[in-house]
Amino acid sequence: MAPLKRRAKRIKTEDLKEGENSAATVDPDARRRAGPTERGSPPSTKHIGAHLSIQGGIWKAVERCSAMGGRSLALFLGSQRSWKRPALDPSAAAQFKERCAQQGFDPAHILPHGSYLMNCGSPKDDVFEKSQAMLVDELGRCRALGLSLYNLHPGSSLGSISTAQCIQKIAGAIDHAHRQVPAVVTVLENMCGQGSTVGGEFSELKSIVEQVRDQSRVGVCLDTCHAFAAGYDLAADGGVSAMLDQFDTEVGLHYLRAIHLNDSKGPLGCHLDRHEDIGKGQIGMSAFRDIVNEPRLDHIPLILETPGRPGFEYAEQIALLYSLIERK
Repeated sequence: MAPLKRRAKRIKTEDLKEGENSAATVDPDARRRAGPTERGSPPSTKHIGAHLSIQGGIWKAVERCSAMGGRSLALFLGSQRSWKRPALDPSAAAQFKERCAQQGFDPAHILPHGSYLMNCGSPKDDVFEKSQAMLVDELGRCRALGLSLYNLHPGSSLGSISTAQCIQKIAGAIDHAHRQVPAVVTVLENMCGQGSTVGGEFSELKSIVEQVRDQSRVGVCLDTCHAFAAGYDLAADGGVSAMLDQFDTEVGLHYLRAIHLNDSKGPLGCHLDRHEDIGKGQIGMSAFRDIVNEPRLDHIPLILETPGRPGFEYAEQIALLYSLIERK
């Protein structure tokens, strides 16, 4: 996940710098540049945002997103460098919920991202146990923050067990976490099909969903870069609609809870997780125009995880995506 990992690494470094003044990380002109507020409110059906840092306090991610004109949000719930993390401070949770209310963020449009350390399909007993325990902890943090969704990379067999066995372990870990923590929906992210990762094919996501006991508490987040790299041709004319049709047939659109908006550095079917800025990669602008105008993607979080470049960071890309929406 080269570009995303580079951004994630920046986030991780920031998140560990306790007590730093993070106000400078929010461009005071970002909201003005973001565009939708200048033209009036963006369409109420589309909720475009980004994955943002929690440096300085978990509530800061809400402030940063609002400042750049975002209406949906992804964030990590703690350090990505350690299996063991301090418990969530109740006062921080209270501030987070207060900021969400003040800035008008619905919990249904906030999608925390799981730790990259986790592998709930691992054939290694110690890694599986730690992953399962972390999943319980992360869902508990969601509950404390008043959130209802949690995004998870399914896992990898590491080439040591079959895909079917890996899927069984993933579903078992989700069931275990659901027994410990009520209400929060575990959202599985599709993968690019690299190596022994599970979830590159829609059929694999379907198999996990079918094996989770309470299917009302499981969903899917489709990452556009991952889908393209796995062989789903979003760049073709009508490619976005065709992918959603296939997803509906194989999994069911009622399980679709979010979209990660990322262009792809790699070509179709490359199986490489290389995120690119919107319209700057192999997927191209036409597909993202189709995405933001697709009625089947109304009312769910549409979240950027792009690497960014000078003059074309999250605020500018959010503004661009809103500008592509056809006014009716």
